[in-house]
Amino acid sequence: MSPDITRLTLNQIHETMKVLKLIPLAIALLSTSSTFAATGIFGGYLTVAGTKYKSSSSYGGGETTFNALSLGSYQAGGTLNLTQFETLAFADGGHSTFEFAFAYRIRLSSASVSTNPVDYAFLVANNGNGGNGVSIGGNNEKGEWTGTVNLLSGLSNGTYSIDIVHKAGAWEGGSNFERLANINSTQPGSTSWAAVSPFSASFTVVPEASTSLLGALGSILLLRRRR
Repeated sequence: MSPDITRLTLNQIHETMKVLKLIPLAIALLSTSSTFAATGIFGGYLTVAGTKYKSSSSYGGGETTFNALSLGSYQAGGTLNLTQFETLAFADGGHSTFEFAFAYRIRLSSASVSTNPVDYAFLVANNGNGGNGVSIGGNNEKGEWTGTVNLLSGLSNGTYSIDIVHKAGAWEGGSNFERLANINSTQPGSTSWAAVSPFSASFTVVPEASTSLLGALGSILLLRRRR
């Protein structure tokens, strides 16, 4: 084999090796770029019993994180009011977000988490027109609901969990779909309920004080009768 042919072959091998080294980098760049979205949710908040929480620790602000929180104990027949939620979303490149809503579900903590939207109640944002958000600058919007929902309504004694999902409609790439902010995708949000793992906090419902007192008195009277 002549020196020229040998040199050519070695050069070809060298160039091939350089290309092969670049392939993993190209794959990484492609996979990273696919995570960037033109629409999405970047913040979710709610107010319960007068305290404002951020749904995830990844959201901005100094609020206490709602997810995995214990909200404490409440007497049956009392109040644990949900009075506000807000969802922050972005829409870049001429795309749009709309129809903001807050999905919540109260279940016994021993029951399974649901990924079926039928199992959730929905509160539609009322700070805009028809559930749409309002501009907060740049390409960002805020969808907010204010009102009063007593989370203890109809509940008997037990330990409960409240599961929540922030929802925004989105138009991107010529089609409409949902953005669903949850544990699995806090930003920009899942696009399928099957992929959702809701933010969740727990609370306990205990007997009313009068009921407990009557029970104690009944026990005392029973003991006296036995004597």
